[in-house]
Amino acid sequence: MTKITTKSDVYSFGVVLLEMITGRRTLDPAFGEGQSVVQWVRDHLCRKRDPAEIVDARLQGRPDTQVQEMLQALGIALLCASPRPEDRPTIKDVAALLRGIRHDDGPDARKAGNAERADAKPISPTKLMALTRPVQTQAQVQARASSGSLGLLNNRDG
Repeated sequence: MTKITTKSDVYSFGVVLLEMITGRRTLDPAFGEGQSVVQWVRDHLCRKRDPAEIVDARLQGRPDTQVQEMLQALGIALLCASPRPEDRPTIKDVAALLRGIRHDDGPDARKAGNAERADAKPISPTKLMALTRPVQTQAQVQARASSGSLGLLNNRDG
C-alpha cells in the first residue's frame, strides 16, 4: 500500500499542473502503453525538442512573455513530479516559485517587464531539464555516489 505524504501531494500537484499546461490527461492513449504525461514531457525534453511544442495548442500563440512563463511553470511541474520524493520541493517552495513567475498586469509593471524581457531568449530543452534537477548538497552527492545510484542516474540522463 502506498503511503500518502506531503511529498506525494506535491507530485500530484505537479501532474495536475502538467495536465493544465499540456492540455492532456495523465494517461493519454497518444503517449503509448503505460506512459504518463510526466514521462511523455520528460521524453520530449530529453530528445531536445522544442519545449513550446508541449504547451496546449489552445495556449499557443500567446505573447512571448506568457509562453516563457508557461515554460517556467512546466519546469516547476517537472520538479514537483521528480521520481525521488526527497528531490521534490515543499508546497511552500512551489508556491514561492509560482509567485516568482507571475507577472503583474499593471501599467508600471508592464513597462518594467517589457524592458527586462526584451532580451529574453526562449528556454532550451536542456536548460528546462536542468531547471528541474534539484540542487544537491555535497553530502547528498557523496551518499548517492557511495550507494552506486549516481552512476546509474548519470547514465540514464546522458
